[in-house]
Amino acid sequence: MTLREIPGALALGLLASLIAHTALYGGDHAMGGAYHTVLLELAATGCAGFAVALAALAWTGSGKAADGSVLAARLTSRLPGFASLAVSAGLWLAIGERVEASHADAGLFATVAALIIAAVALLTLTRWLVRRLAGAVIVIARSPFAERPLLWVRHLQPAPIARRSPVLRRRFARPPPIANARA
Repeated sequence: MTLREIPGALALGLLASLIAHTALYGGDHAMGGAYHTVLLELAATGCAGFAVALAALAWTGSGKAADGSVLAARLTSRLPGFASLAVSAGLWLAIGERVEASHADAGLFATVAALIIAAVALLTLTRWLVRRLAGAVIVIARSPFAERPLLWVRHLQPAPIARRSPVLRRRFARPPPIANARA
């Protein structure tokens, strides 16, 4: 995992753990118990912030990219890999289960399968969205915008009198040094 992948892994990992928890337990109880609302808001804020950061990177990188696929490849390097997303989702799920009241646990196989399916689905969706975002940014950046109609016309002032160059200016002559004078 690189440093660039950490924000995406944290935000998408929390969302994947919430999806996996919903798939495992349905509506029986909320992940995190009393902290469920905080976890939901954190997931929404993290994913929205990550999306805004990707959009900003796409907009600033659109001038250097030849087309949308090049920009999408550059943005995909910011997305977490499957392993880092799965580990992050597992850690978020463990934290959420730790703060909950005790309840019947789902099986280990079902939990791992739900985390893997949620991580793969979320990663696939995120990569698809990044490709669409890159294409949209390229289209917007390259589109010719209509010129604004002139509301007023600037009247040109006459050009100021051209001054002569300081190099061409005539310098006054100094008298010869006194040593050259004959008496």
